[in-house]
This record gives sequence, C-alpha cells and structure tokens, in this order.
Amino acid sequence: MNDIKNLVKIRSGLLQELRNYLLERSYVEVSTPKISFMPTDQDDHLFGVSYFGNPAYLVQTPQFYKQGYVFNGIDSVFEIGPVFRAEPRVTKRHLSEFSSLDVESIEFTSLDKLMDFEEDLLREVTGRLSEKYEIEPLKSFEVVSYKDAQKLLSLDSSEPIVNVHEQELTDAVGKDGVFLRDYPSNERVFYYEDERGVSVSYDLIARGLEITSGGVRKTLKEKLIESMKRDGIDYSRYGPYLSMFNSKIQSHGGFGLGIERLISRLLFIEDIANVAPYTKKPNTNEESLEWKQ
Repeated sequence: MNDIKNLVKIRSGLLQELRNYLLERSYVEVSTPKISFMPTDQDDHLFGVSYFGNPAYLVQTPQFYKQGYVFNGIDSVFEIGPVFRAEPRVTKRHLSEFSSLDVESIEFTSLDKLMDFEEDLLREVTGRLSEKYEIEPLKSFEVVSYKDAQKLLSLDSSEPIVNVHEQELTDAVGKDGVFLRDYPSNERVFYYEDERGVSVSYDLIARGLEITSGGVRKTLKEKLIESMKRDGIDYSRYGPYLSMFNSKIQSHGGFGLGIERLISRLLFIEDIANVAPYTKKPNTNEESLEWKQ
C-alpha cells in the first residue's frame, strides 16, 4: 500500500541503494551550490533571487559544478540534491522543485558506456530495493535511435518526438526502459557533444515517462559558444562556465535522473507530486505541513 509513510521509507531506501552502488565503484559524493550568479542550464525557466541586493538564481541543475569537480581532478562524482525549474506548466510530470541524482565521470567517453552504466545501476538498485519493498524493479531495456522511434510511432521524419509520445514508444518497444538516442542536435541542450548534426545524448523513458537525460559533453569552448548562438542564448552570461574551457579538457559525460519520477515508475503512481509529502507545482500558493493521505 502506497500511503505516504511507506513512500517516505521507499524513497529513503532508494537513495541509500543509489549511494551504495556509486560509492562501491569509487565515485565521490559532492555537494554543489543551490544559488548561482549565472543560469545553470538553458537561459530560461529560472527562479530569480536577490543575493544581498544582487541578482542570482536557484540552480536548474548542478551540471556546471559537477563538471568543475571533474575538471579539477575528481574523476567520477555524484550528487543527490534539489534542483529548481520555473516551468509554468501544471502537469502530472512537472514539479517546481525536485530531487535529482547527477553523475559525471571521465569514464563516459561514449554514449554506449553511459547507457550501459545507467542500465546496470537501475537493474541492480531497483532489484535490491524490491527485496525490501513492494515495488516493480526495472528489468528490461532497449536502445532505440530517434529515427527508428519516429518510424515506430508512424511520425514523419520532420515531426519531433515529444512528451505525449513517451507512453506510445514504451508500448511499441515493450520494455521497462527505452534509451532514446541520436536526437537532432538542435533539439538538445548546448553542452552535449554532437556529430554531424546528431546529439551524442539520450533520454531514458521508463514505463512511459522520461526519467533521465544524459550524454557526452562538449570540450571545446568554440563549439559551446556556437551552440549557444544557435539556441539564441546570451553566452556572455556564462562567463565562469566558459572560462573552464580555456585549457584542454578531457572527454567526459554524465546524466541527471529525477528521483520523484523514478519512484513514480516503480510504484505506478501517475502524478509525481504524490510520491512525497511536500511537493510544489506552479499553482501551489500556500504551505501545508499536513501529510496528504
């Protein structure tokens, strides 16, 4: 039974298993700032805050900071922490504040290595969790290219794959998890590497819902600025990030996994706001400490 007390225990168990998996493989757990003086992803969906009278933002992702750890010699890192998105849509898949597992490593020099790592992580962690709690672990996975997914969904080659297609793709493939790779570069965030217009990145769709985005990172400052210009981003706002690329950078990659979304897939909970006692959506306008029953 998924009452809120049970959900809290399942979440605790999941976080413990994720940490155990990564620590056993010599990953270093880090903590990154939650207030930044620059955007920390795309130049939108930002919560602005006043930092002693100066403009700042709540972080959308620890992406730049975890890369900073890797650049400074901590080869493989992870963080479990809150992130903030000023996403105005009120849906069953969006939260204004949520928890994310973020992983970054110099081991991830190819997309195959990244996807293999996350598949093994999720198989093992959800398997361990199922021994203690009544959840449905993620057992079966398939890798599908963007073009092949368009064919499976009977989409024209010019039609993008969007949120409404995620359940359809899951049904068509028939697996717990679908790694959707080879997106057109112009549909992806600027810091993913690309090869001839194809993004070296993926989304993981689990039981009809995207839970992860990941990929290999760009390592050349010129390519980052080119991608920012493509997306209409004012790259002058990203000075501290871009300055890290003034010297030669080792190839690396990583991913971000939404904790609430993962739990919702393990327990078949439709609205991710219902997997924790305190959650916020754009239409939340008051505080309550009473637990939802």
